[in-house]
Amino acid sequence: MTGYEASSQDTGDFDLSSELDEEIRDSDVATDGSELEHPFEYRSGAHGLTYRNPPNATWRSRIVSVSMRRVLRPALDRMPPDQRALGRLRTMTNGIGRAGALETSGNWDNTGPVPGLWVGRHRFFTSDKLVFMLHGGGFTFGSPWSHKFLAARLARELGAPTILPDYRLAPEHQFPAAIEDAIASYEWILGQGYSPENIIFAGDSAGGNLALQLTNHLVDAGEPTPAGVVLLSPWVDMNLADMTSRDMERKDPFLAIGLVEKSRDLYAPGLDPDDPRISPVNLNFSSEWPPFLIQCGGAEIFAGGIELLHERLVASGVDSTLQVWPDQFHVFQAFHPLIPEAVGALRNVGTFMRAKTD
Repeated sequence: MTGYEASSQDTGDFDLSSELDEEIRDSDVATDGSELEHPFEYRSGAHGLTYRNPPNATWRSRIVSVSMRRVLRPALDRMPPDQRALGRLRTMTNGIGRAGALETSGNWDNTGPVPGLWVGRHRFFTSDKLVFMLHGGGFTFGSPWSHKFLAARLARELGAPTILPDYRLAPEHQFPAAIEDAIASYEWILGQGYSPENIIFAGDSAGGNLALQLTNHLVDAGEPTPAGVVLLSPWVDMNLADMTSRDMERKDPFLAIGLVEKSRDLYAPGLDPDDPRISPVNLNFSSEWPPFLIQCGGAEIFAGGIELLHERLVASGVDSTLQVWPDQFHVFQAFHPLIPEAVGALRNVGTFMRAKTD
């Protein structure tokens, strides 16, 4: 299992600690060890990003990929753009998320301007640190409940609670409702006594888009930014040109261009897809932006836009690290602990979050 990393701070190899290596090997999802000899090898090219002898994915990852390619991707790609189909998708994703994190505390909070779900073990709630997580779902589905399992893992990694705002979804509430809710929720969090230097922004897919927009809002307003930002397979470019060419290769077993286009049109109809308000890859970055850890799968159709985002962040003086996992799909981290690659990726997220909030 190998990934590559490009960083504004280090363009050489990055060796995982022996502690992380042993933890993955000894976990209940480890293989016989033959596929986990070197969990990561990070490489960056002089121009752009390149693989260096990427091996095959672990057998657990391959099983999940094949299952999604045969069942989930065709269903999502053929999903009609109507409210009934969208309602079924919302119900399904919410149910899966609830079932996946039954052992984790989840407290629904209606006291702020935007309802939200607090996630984490009871002892985490004494911490002054916080993960502010914006869930994915193409701006049209997903909820705090659908992402409770992933949020619980982030809470565990930081040893602090995660808050998931229940921002409004399209098509009932189109752009800019989601970002307005993200801003309002974050301002409320600050009012509860949390300090920016102890907060990590996190977002997957569309949630990564919103995390970027929220950070941009803070920079433009001259407000303090969070200690760091974690983006998991962020959807950063609404222009489908690069995604279309990647989709034709049919490498991503999960996300297809059909669902992406439907979601975009429901969220921001009539807007120029290159508008930085919906395509944050086109924002004006500066050294005032906080550190970033960005992860994606090498097989996903968003990979091109994600690599471009990282390159533009680095060129603007931002401390950005990109980790690309060959053969992995969109938001593969959500499949921890089943997939060893997801376990390793989230351990790296934990290392980043702890380092930035210490």
